[in-house]
Amino acid sequence: MKIYRLATSLLFSSLLAGCAVNLPFNNRLNYTSIKQLAEIPKTQEAIVIKWNPNTFPQRIDVQGADSFVGSATRTRIPTGVALSNRIEEALSQFVKLTQKGTPLTITVDNARSGFEYSAATFNAPAIDVANVTFTATFEYKEEKWTKTFVSNLKDPKIGGSSQTGLLDSAWDDIAVQVAKDIANHINK
Repeated sequence: MKIYRLATSLLFSSLLAGCAVNLPFNNRLNYTSIKQLAEIPKTQEAIVIKWNPNTFPQRIDVQGADSFVGSATRTRIPTGVALSNRIEEALSQFVKLTQKGTPLTITVDNARSGFEYSAATFNAPAIDVANVTFTATFEYKEEKWTKTFVSNLKDPKIGGSSQTGLLDSAWDDIAVQVAKDIANHINK
């Protein structure tokens, strides 16, 4: 009888606690994105990136899926880690990143990674809709500008073709957009 009560208590408490999903995210640009950045003319500019807030490159959001009601599932989404790594890698394709460079301050006004995923009995959780928004204010030399970057992707395959590939692609898309925008201001 004690074992039955213990098992019931354990089951009930685990249902209340929900579960956390840890997905295998990649924090590097894919080959296609790097190839797109090859079109940007290289410059002799040397810059140092200063993030505001300075904790953004370590930011991990714990959130549920968009448009999914009734679930206690929370997923760790490395929005700050993924975007900052990709943006820095994208910029390094055409400028020199060094601590002695001219400061490029990126003030993050809004960074959100929305997603929907499918999970069923016979397949692993897979992100099949990714919506990423990144709004930032940039300061370089005497210039200051604010811009919003958006990427909305949907996997046509039911069940998703990859656990994290679609969100990784959306972050890549944002990094390429940011790099091209910064290049337009640096290469004037």
